[in-house]
Amino acid sequence: MENEEVIVNRLINKDKRAFELVFNQYYGIMVLYASRFMDTKEEAEEITQDVFVKFWEKCDSLSEDSSIKSYLYRSIHNSCLNTLKHEKVKDGYRQHVIHVMESSYQNEFDERDPDELRNRINEEIDKLPPRCAEIFRLSRYEGLKYQEIADHLDISVKTVEVQMGKALKVLREALRDLKNLRDAS
Repeated sequence: MENEEVIVNRLINKDKRAFELVFNQYYGIMVLYASRFMDTKEEAEEITQDVFVKFWEKCDSLSEDSSIKSYLYRSIHNSCLNTLKHEKVKDGYRQHVIHVMESSYQNEFDERDPDELRNRINEEIDKLPPRCAEIFRLSRYEGLKYQEIADHLDISVKTVEVQMGKALKVLREALRDLKNLRDAS
């Protein structure tokens, strides 16, 4: 690759060939670097692609003494951290929603005849998609934690969370009439 200062000047002037040179030289290295932070290669590639798009959009504002390599490493690092922070917030929200759904589900049926409830719930669980029903049963009947279910079924914890949320939503809707009967009495 040419002298970095020459490449930076070409980038400042929005030279597409200079960008191609930078992309070809650093893309693979940046994906590997992003992979150190992210769970999947796809996530690392997506972040790297986003960083290169932003790099192209902002390259005309580079200073002539900029280090392309340092700029890209710093951008990848920051983008990975921002993505991880965002995922942590989303996971916290998911956990909150699941907790609220589970709590309201339990409260709705506390005062019903246990045998009637058990039979009706089992009927509705049997109507769930097989994997969803299996996850629900492992959680509710066998008392497994989400991580244990994920390990047992060789799936991600997020998949368990999503399937549990789906099961609870479907069951709440399907069993709504039981709540209405209780409210009417």
